[in-house]
Amino acid sequence: MERLLENVLTGLDRTSVLDFAQYSISSRGLWDSLPAPLVDDIVKKARDISFTKDDYIPLSLFRDFKKTGNRMRYEDVYFAKRRKLSCLVIAQCARPDEDFMPVIEEGIWAILSEPAWVIPPHNSYVRDTEQLDTPLTGRPILDLFACETGEIMALTACCLSGRLNPVLEEDIWHALEERIARPYITDHFWWMGASGPLNNWSPWCTQNVLIATLSNRKLDEKTRMKIVKQATTTLDSFMESYSEDGGCDEGASYYHAAALALFGALTLLEKASGRDFSPLFGSAKVRGMAGYIEDVFIAEDLYLNYADCSPKAGTLTVREYLFAKATGNEAMAHHAALDVMKYGWQEDDNSYNLFYKLLALANYREVMEEAGRNIQPQRAGFKYFSKTELAIYREKDITFSIKGGNNAESHNHNDVGSIILYKGTRPLLVDIGVETYTKTTFSKDRYTLRPMQSSYHNLVNFPPVQQKDGSQYKARVLSLDENGASFDLRGAYPAHERLTGYVRTAVFDREAKTITVTEDIESTLTPVLSLISQEEPVPGDGTVNWKSFGIDFSCGFARAEVEVIEITDARLRKAWPDKLYRTLVTLTGSACWTIRFKD
Repeated sequence: MERLLENVLTGLDRTSVLDFAQYSISSRGLWDSLPAPLVDDIVKKARDISFTKDDYIPLSLFRDFKKTGNRMRYEDVYFAKRRKLSCLVIAQCARPDEDFMPVIEEGIWAILSEPAWVIPPHNSYVRDTEQLDTPLTGRPILDLFACETGEIMALTACCLSGRLNPVLEEDIWHALEERIARPYITDHFWWMGASGPLNNWSPWCTQNVLIATLSNRKLDEKTRMKIVKQATTTLDSFMESYSEDGGCDEGASYYHAAALALFGALTLLEKASGRDFSPLFGSAKVRGMAGYIEDVFIAEDLYLNYADCSPKAGTLTVREYLFAKATGNEAMAHHAALDVMKYGWQEDDNSYNLFYKLLALANYREVMEEAGRNIQPQRAGFKYFSKTELAIYREKDITFSIKGGNNAESHNHNDVGSIILYKGTRPLLVDIGVETYTKTTFSKDRYTLRPMQSSYHNLVNFPPVQQKDGSQYKARVLSLDENGASFDLRGAYPAHERLTGYVRTAVFDREAKTITVTEDIESTLTPVLSLISQEEPVPGDGTVNWKSFGIDFSCGFARAEVEVIEITDARLRKAWPDKLYRTLVTLTGSACWTIRFKD
């Protein structure tokens, strides 16, 4: 495999300290250029922030996850203090005559006082093993959020150098050396590569390690080079895990932490190395990785949501704008600018990340100018991602997708062969997504959760036989083009003597605006088609009707019944109303059904 980043950095023997002087409180070019109403809003929110005894985390709260499986009680406190600190730093730099420094220093102390920065669900040294209930402070674990804490602390010191108490500033750099730099070059964490599959952890952690370490002027050249070499190895391994078309098997929600964090890491390495990365950003693979989020876009804030992904997968931000610009994707750049104008400059899910806040503000005026341009995006009527075998079909306001792939993809659901259908912003046949993460989510019991099971996707199952998790449970592409796809899905289900064949074929008739699905089944088990919808269905004789669309069965229909899925989980409620519906259509055997849209 070609090592894209290694090729760019061949022969590199020196690096520069990452200089974030443009964000410093004493460098007024950025801060004085911000619109007054924006600064007023930033400062107003900062004035309401304080740190109290509730921001100090007891050991009992760290151990709570191990006892109960609940992640949120710890994480709510953990992320709140980081979010508050980042907001205060921005406010102090934007309005230097305000005095937020006592509160900022209290926040710094609250974070430095944590014995470890790893969160409890990640407190293990071997991937997918039982977590320790107590952090080992002498051997720091570099997980997503320890690395991100390092980024926040480093940029806090860079932004406020000269205003911070000098002892506290020294404490920050010492903590970063001991908690980030030293473990990064002396230990090995699974997300660094060398063995096993990689996912969003690799670029996300690497980006934040680079900020936390290469900005530290105390580190010598030899140490900086070790960091750059490890980062290069990790990022090349991550890019190798993608097919040439840039498809992300983790889904749209994780794009922002995967390909987009890769972009952040690459820009940092470009700056530290002094090399020109434009050939890398111009490569087909990186351009494909950048554009993936645009390819799975539906409308407004909706995205196709396979795997652990919400249909509201996060709006585009300044980071997507910059990635699109670097890779020459004009349509995506404009889309990102429009989203920033409509939804705001901050990222909801990463609102504690100081680097992202600084990037957003530094490019705010440029992005607003882009949003003012009149560009009508033209989206392809057909897109196919070869590794995940995701086919996407569009015709005017209709978005339809069908996915092959396998059941060992990152953040996998047992969803091989499942379909998703939208008309404009109206969800017709949907993927539920993922509930709030708990201990069960990433355990051996993951597939006891309903949203992970094939019977809660738009698929045929053969009770008691459902799809099974594992790389051997996969689809086989029989045919696929701009008009439809045919998958042999038998291999996605475990061996059973009474199930010998299942082929699903979907054909999109663009002129008639119909989608016809044929289920070719060889089984003496009774097949049951599951259809998940937001609109309430009304079953009939050989039909199922919803407000916006209907399905007619030309063969194979026996009966249909409807179950209500109560949506009480907080994470799911961000995307769905209080109810979804599961229509269970019992089939007589092979079946053919056609989707017709209503005006």
